[in-house]
Amino acid sequence: MQSFYVRNVAEALYVAKQALLLKGVEVETRNGPALEFPTPVTTVYTHSRERVLFYPERDANPYFHFMEGMWMLAGRNDVEWISQFNSNISSYSDDGDVFHGAYGFRWREWFGGDQLKIAQHRLMTFKNDRRAVVGMWDPWEDLREHNAGKDYPCNTQAFFWAREGKLNMSIVNRSNDMIWGAYGANAVHMSMLLEYMAAMTGFQVGLYYQISNNLHAYKKTLAKLDNMQPDYNSYLLLDKRSDDNTPTPLVTHPDTFDEELRRWMAKDRYCLRNSVFADICEPMRKSWDCWKQKNLTGAVNHASTIRDAAWRKACVEWLQRRMK
Repeated sequence: MQSFYVRNVAEALYVAKQALLLKGVEVETRNGPALEFPTPVTTVYTHSRERVLFYPERDANPYFHFMEGMWMLAGRNDVEWISQFNSNISSYSDDGDVFHGAYGFRWREWFGGDQLKIAQHRLMTFKNDRRAVVGMWDPWEDLREHNAGKDYPCNTQAFFWAREGKLNMSIVNRSNDMIWGAYGANAVHMSMLLEYMAAMTGFQVGLYYQISNNLHAYKKTLAKLDNMQPDYNSYLLLDKRSDDNTPTPLVTHPDTFDEELRRWMAKDRYCLRNSVFADICEPMRKSWDCWKQKNLTGAVNHASTIRDAAWRKACVEWLQRRMK
């Protein structure tokens, strides 16, 4: 098995890309030629909250990545809300209204109960618990005898366990696109899940293990990263105005976060105690609204008020690349 032990997603993307070019096996897929690792791959993140990518060659959409994470934590599966940040995502829905494999809905609704709440109870009740397993794959609905349907979960299980005051998480993935999934969107929304679960249970954020049974990249996409240079320490150099570049906490008031997230997404945005809504969500939303209205100056101005230095840098640079 191939393993990568990294600080953050920026390091993971670079070292895995180099390893794939060296060890990858070419395969033909329905989406064109790809390189895949010949064995499963485990990626271990020591600083998973450093979840933002800055590589211009990758050109990751920070608005979509962050908002998708919030949409998942809210337990939603609707196309309408999330597609405002990425209109192309609607093409992955079979009916245009909901996503069959939406992770957040699987966590909180699909199996008849809120798995996250039950896992939180177990982690706080039973010392060294080993049964806090959250499922995303439903064999009765996902293991089919045909290939019809666009949207089946790639991430299949999440395992949580607490040791020495820290909450660790393993995510198992059946098929992982290295660039768009594993070291793109997955690194954001799954690390947000770990941070959320840690805050809800009173633990510190521990290690995040991403276990990819099949880790691959399509050759056309991989070629776009040819000139990408390693950039592991961006978080240490983010904001010269501050000596503290620690990522802004996702949850500051666990007792009200779930309700406040629901209210914020429904545009009821007053008296929210969790600072993430004022510090990141609102300025990011206002910036995106300006971008959609082709008000680029307003979009940059609002992005510049995001309190979290990493998301601020990523949003401003993403906009600037489009202004050019």
